[in-house]
Amino acid sequence: MKKQKNIEFSKKLLMQESMLIWVVTIAFIILAFVCISNQYFGELPWITAMATCPWGAYAVGQGFYYRKAEKENTKGGIKYDTIMMQYQTNDNDPAIGSEEIVSDAQG
Repeated sequence: MKKQKNIEFSKKLLMQESMLIWVVTIAFIILAFVCISNQYFGELPWITAMATCPWGAYAVGQGFYYRKAEKENTKGGIKYDTIMMQYQTNDNDPAIGSEEIVSDAQG
């Protein structure tokens, strides 16, 4: 039996938000089609606002997600530091990216 890798909550949230905005957008496109096909010739700005507001919220959510991912995956971030620690085989090895490695390579 294969062991499934757990998906992080933030990634699940972003995927669910992506699905939700597409459902909302398609629903309002169908609603606009129904309104027009039933000869409703009034204004439809409420449909436009209801379809664009979720996209604005999605953009904000993605911005925060990318900022979080950047902080985790750069020096000082938890994921970056964890992976760098795995490259150290014992306590005597210098940390990857340290000056000792550079000086040893230069001779």
